Amino acid sequence: MKKVAIGVDIGGTSVRLGVVDERGKIVLRENFSTKDYPGRPALLNRLSSGILCLALEARKRQFQITGVGIGAPGPIDVERGFVYFFPNIPGWKNTPLKKILERKFKMKVFVDNDANAMALGEYRFGAGRGSKNMIALTLGTGIGGGIVLGGKLFHGTRFSAAEIGHLKINEDGPLCACGNHGCIEAYIGNGYFVREVQKRLKAKAKSILHEWLREGKELTPKLVQDAARTGDLFSKKMWEEAGSHLGTALAGLVDILNPDRIVIGGGIALGGEMIFGPIRRTIAKKAFPIAARSAKVMPAKLGADAGLVGAAALALT
Repeated sequence: MKKVAIGVDIGGTSVRLGVVDERGKIVLRENFSTKDYPGRPALLNRLSSGILCLALEARKRQFQITGVGIGAPGPIDVERGFVYFFPNIPGWKNTPLKKILERKFKMKVFVDNDANAMALGEYRFGAGRGSKNMIALTLGTGIGGGIVLGGKLFHGTRFSAAEIGHLKINEDGPLCACGNHGCIEAYIGNGYFVREVQKRLKAKAKSILHEWLREGKELTPKLVQDAARTGDLFSKKMWEEAGSHLGTALAGLVDILNPDRIVIGGGIALGGEMIFGPIRRTIAKKAFPIAARSAKVMPAKLGADAGLVGAAALALT
């Protein structure tokens, strides 16, 4: 009988559910809008019905369900499967999610932070496959991170490890949303990156971005990528700086953890070698040579499915 797990990736915009086999293949999937179910009771009922439908269909196909894995935003007590709160979803303060769902479905339920789930998905089935010690990052509005050491997710004493976005690289740096200065997230989060480009464009004599913005195009990291690919020197420099900032933060982690793989995904990572090149060069320059040489930096492979597959991997034992 084929073993599968049900994975759930809870996000502020949508909830993605799927049945995932032991090879990391999604054999059944479903999704719905988070905003269509405001408040904890409504969202919890919709989540439960989605899990139930997938479980019934999986059993019809003679699959053996090993459990349910859930990746969720915000701080989680992993041992208890207890949600302290969801940053962008109101009404979920102090929710014993694991207990609620185990009582309902009589199945094992595992709950972890969504960035940890993403890291586990890439480690088991994506770009981290075959590694032993891995750092994973997803670059978006903020920076999510997960660390795998000796084949296991590293959670820290109170399950708050891997807040890589809040590593400080400059004590006099820009203000971060967390209230501190100089966090790496305040340098390469999508919002900061766009604001910094916009600010510097005003003092720039000429860039293809000026022309595109006059045509009505929206200034986004993707637009800066496109401009850099046309040879625009200003845009290339912005990507070089972003990669250098991230490489500085990662160099410290390389010295401390000596990983063999660093996996980077998310919107800004789509810049390809424009950002991966300076990341690698900065690590090589700033980390201890023996540690730097052993750390292979590469793009994530699972894309938008990483959180869903990784959540299922929590239950695929």
